[in-house]
Amino acid sequence: MKYVIIWTAAVMLANSSVGQEMNFVKLHVDSFTVAGLSVRTNNSKEATPEGEIGKLWRKVSTENFLARIPNRVDDHVIAFYTDYENGKDGMYTYVLGAKVSSKKHLPAEFVARELVSGQYAMFTGKGGPATVDVWKQIWSLEDSGGLERAYKTDYEDHYGSADDISKSHVDIYIGLPVNK
Repeated sequence: MKYVIIWTAAVMLANSSVGQEMNFVKLHVDSFTVAGLSVRTNNSKEATPEGEIGKLWRKVSTENFLARIPNRVDDHVIAFYTDYENGKDGMYTYVLGAKVSSKKHLPAEFVARELVSGQYAMFTGKGGPATVDVWKQIWSLEDSGGLERAYKTDYEDHYGSADDISKSHVDIYIGLPVNK
């Protein structure tokens, strides 16, 4: 079994203007390989029009890059975060692509990276622009001490309707420190 549920939690976000409850599940995720396009960025840059992640999503969408990834295991889109320099405030590598069964035959513009096997907190929300709202809730939970992150690998699993944003979903997996 790929995922083993350990426990679920509901946390009230103190910094939320509406006192929104955030549910998440702690689970074990086995390692897997993601192949896709990569950029180096940070959250400060992403909060500006010069952000790299939005540009990468547009490029992937308009140029149909994901269809060119060989050995895809499903039709989900994976946004993968790794190589953190200083937690949420530092530089990190962002890979936009898909899970693959093999790194063989990747076109030259693609990179392949491995997700670290371990414990993750999974948060679920609507996809598209609402993904940023889920991240804001995760950061608020982290700032309040309700979530401790490992800052090794995190990822977003986007699924559902690509044609209808109201029917798309995202699961965000946050890597947890060992023994947490």
